[in-house]
Amino acid sequence: MMDSQEILTSSEPVRVGFIPLIDCAPFVIAKEKGFFFNEGVDVQLSKEASWSSVRDKVAFNLLDGAHMLASMPIAASLGIGTIKAAMQTSFTVSHNGNGITVGNALYEQLLPLSESSADIRSGVALKRLIERRGAQAVPFRFAIVYPYSSHNYQLRDWFDRAGIDPDKDVQIIVIPPTQMMDYLKQGEIDGYCVGEPWNSLAVEQGIGHMLVTGYEIWGSTPEKVFGVNSVWAKKNQAVHMAMIRALDKACVWVDAPENQTELLQILSHPDYLNCTPEQLIYGFSSIKPKGQFDWPMEAYQRFSGQEVNKPLPNYALWVMAQMYRWQQLAKVSSLNAVAEQVYCQDLYDQALGHEMVKEEPWKLSSLQESQWLDAVSTGKIQLHPEGILKGFEFRDV
Repeated sequence: MMDSQEILTSSEPVRVGFIPLIDCAPFVIAKEKGFFFNEGVDVQLSKEASWSSVRDKVAFNLLDGAHMLASMPIAASLGIGTIKAAMQTSFTVSHNGNGITVGNALYEQLLPLSESSADIRSGVALKRLIERRGAQAVPFRFAIVYPYSSHNYQLRDWFDRAGIDPDKDVQIIVIPPTQMMDYLKQGEIDGYCVGEPWNSLAVEQGIGHMLVTGYEIWGSTPEKVFGVNSVWAKKNQAVHMAMIRALDKACVWVDAPENQTELLQILSHPDYLNCTPEQLIYGFSSIKPKGQFDWPMEAYQRFSGQEVNKPLPNYALWVMAQMYRWQQLAKVSSLNAVAEQVYCQDLYDQALGHEMVKEEPWKLSSLQESQWLDAVSTGKIQLHPEGILKGFEFRDV
């Protein structure tokens, strides 16, 4: 077996796609600061316009891997919404970073129906507005970035908690992240759930109000991963592990406060996010811009640390239950098998020289597997308020 710390002397170019969001930072930094190069890997970054483009290009081997939504390798491997194509991840790039933002017009309609900021942030004021408008009114339109994403599931969960039916009371459409603000400004949509910096920028430019972050809805959960075509991964294990090491170093660099000025300068380049450094700074802040109400907007976006970067198969179990909850997924023969095949902890540990842990406490028993999808869908099993690192809570509903 190859030493996990062996440095490659050369490799064929590795084609890696990314979407221009704050959390593409580790890929950009690994390239620009030479972390990929130092591991002997020639990485060619490709800026992509949409998540469906990323999915399809990895599926058809036009890209070897990509900056991916944490749920994307699961959906692709199950053949949900696309052709079935085996994908996997052995490295989580980030936790958190999403937010729900509404346009000024909708926000102004919510104000008279709220007794406090909590009514707006919880969706209660929106529920009151929908009831007042009646069933004949044109539904409010909210955008997400991809049907099989945390954005979709967090937005739907937020609606559901307020008593809003996301399939009947509102309309949910898909728009690429980079187009969200234009659609909101033009009144084509009333709100959206998207990753940073597109929430903070809407506030900074005065075209919207950020109501709540994904962290406030689900606690700390994986947001983006380094996803790869499984066929490529099998053929290129040494290169794959070298890239994991490079990304691990890049994540540490991104999280270091002393690097933020340089980080923002690099990301602001037209090849990447094409924004000014000043427009990006809120994307890396734990506290987001304040609207009319004085409330903290906790995002807690994190990039580094074993608890962040190690793939978490129990999160794959959670994601599959969300797919089932919202009628995207039928029964799965073995949830454990899918979670283990897609979220590969062994390669992560091998690449970074960690002790290989034989215990698998995340695995469901046969009885739990048979009940899991329905139990999560009906609220009997919920994420711990602090997120997936704390596991799940079991409730009588």
